[in-house]
Amino acid sequence: MPDRTETVIQDARPLYAAAEALLGYFLSNWYGQFLGVALGNMQRWWDRGLLEQDGQPNALFRRALFDFNALDLEKLAYICGIYFYVLSGHKKANLHLMRNEPKKRVLYLRGFDYEAAVSAGHGVGVGVSTVDTFQFNGTLGRHLAADFAVFKSLSPRDLYWETIGPQRYFYGDYVKIVHAASTPIRSFYLHEHHWQDDVAQLAERMDYFVAYVSSITPSVIWELNHLQETGCADRTTVVFDRPAILNKALHSGIHESLPRLAHGDVLWQPSKKRSTEEDVDALRAELEKAFTVVLADDFEAEVPALKARILAASSAMPPGARETHLEFRFHPALDDAALEYLRQVDAALWREIDPEGTQEIECLPYRLNQVHLRIFTSLLFGAHDEAGQTLAVYAGIMAGALDFYTRAGQIDENVSAEEFPKYLAVLKDHRDTAASIAWSFLSVGKSHEFGDYRKLATATYDRLFAASRDRAGRFMRGDGTG
Repeated sequence: MPDRTETVIQDARPLYAAAEALLGYFLSNWYGQFLGVALGNMQRWWDRGLLEQDGQPNALFRRALFDFNALDLEKLAYICGIYFYVLSGHKKANLHLMRNEPKKRVLYLRGFDYEAAVSAGHGVGVGVSTVDTFQFNGTLGRHLAADFAVFKSLSPRDLYWETIGPQRYFYGDYVKIVHAASTPIRSFYLHEHHWQDDVAQLAERMDYFVAYVSSITPSVIWELNHLQETGCADRTTVVFDRPAILNKALHSGIHESLPRLAHGDVLWQPSKKRSTEEDVDALRAELEKAFTVVLADDFEAEVPALKARILAASSAMPPGARETHLEFRFHPALDDAALEYLRQVDAALWREIDPEGTQEIECLPYRLNQVHLRIFTSLLFGAHDEAGQTLAVYAGIMAGALDFYTRAGQIDENVSAEEFPKYLAVLKDHRDTAASIAWSFLSVGKSHEFGDYRKLATATYDRLFAASRDRAGRFMRGDGTG
C-alpha cells in the first residue's frame, strides 16, 4: 500500500483490487468500468499536457471551464443502480427476518454456478458460465414463495440475471428497484469473510432448509455439515442434481483451458475442483444417511410432500427471540491494511470536494473527476449515505454549469447554435439523474432501519446541492463572489 494518502490516484491497483473483492465478476466489472471513467480522464488530460508531474492541474487546465468528454451517465447510473439493488434485496430480507409473522421460514442453501471471462479486445469480455442454480432458483421460488418466507444468499450470477429487467430503472426510478429486488426469494448479501457466521445466524432462525446441491465445493460441504452438526438434518431436504454437478466438472475443464485459448487475457477465473462420477455418487450416498434427498428431476413431483414437511417443522428458536437482522457487511474482502488505506483515500476525497469546506474550486473538470472517485470509494464500503452526499455535490456542479451556459447562450466557439441545446440537455440529464439517485441513497437508511428519513434526506441534499452549485458558478464566472 502507498505510505501516505493521496487523492491523485497514481497507482490504481488497490482500487481495482478492491472492486474485484466485492461480489464476483459482474459487480466488479461495473465498479471497474466506472473507475475507468475517472482514470481515463486523468490519462487523457496527461496526454494533452494539462497536468503537472504530481497529477494536479496546471495553469492552462485551471482556465478550462468544463469538459463534456469527462462525463459518462450510463456508468454512473449502473454502479449506483446495481449497488442499490444489492442493498434493497438485503434490506427487504431483513424486513421479513425481523417480522413475527405466521409464515414458516425456509433457508434455501443455493448451489453455485461457475463463471469465467476472457477479454475479446476493445473492453469487451466473453463470459463462460453455468445456469443450473439460477434455473432452480426460479423453480423453487415459483413453488414455495407464495406460502413461505424463503431466504437465500445473493450470488454473483443471481445479481447478473436478476438485474437484467431492473436496469431500466437505474437512471433514478429507485422505488421500482426496491420492488424488483429479492423477488420472489429474499436475498441477503453475505461477505466472504463472514458468510459462515451469517449462515449460522440465519439457520438458528429458520424452520426448514432446502439445499440444492449442483456442485461439490468446500462451501457446499460446510453448509451441509453445519446443518447436520446443529441438529437440523431432519428439517432439511437436499435436492441432488447429479447432471448439474457433472456439468460443473465439464466447465471446470473449460476454465482450466482458458489461458490457452486465443480470445485474450483471462479476466476472471475462479479456482474450481473437478468432481468425478465416483465423487458424485459417494456424496449422494453420504447425504442419504442424514437428510431427505430428492433428485432434481423429481423435485416438482415432490413439492406437495416438501410443503407438508415445512409446515410440520419449527425452529428451535421461538418467535419473539429470532426476529433480528443480519448486518449488511458490504465492503471489499481485503485485509485490514488495504481497507484502512481505502478508507483514508475516501475521507481525503471528501475533504477535497466538500462544498462547505475550505477548498475552493481551482479547476472544475478536475474537481468533478474527484467527485467521481468519491462516489466510487463510498460505494466500495456500502456507504450509500455518503455516496448520496457526493451525488448531491455532482448534481450541484451540473446545475452550476447549466446556469452559466444558459446565461451565456453558448458553450464556446466550437459548438454551433444548433448543437447548443444538446449540450444543455446533457447537463440536465446528469443533474436530474444524480439528484434522484442522491435523494434515494440519503433517504433509504441502514439495511435494518425502516423509519421515514425523507425530511432529513431533503435537507441534506438541498444544503449540499446549493453549496456545490454556488461554488461551481463562482468558478465559471471567475468573479470569486456569491
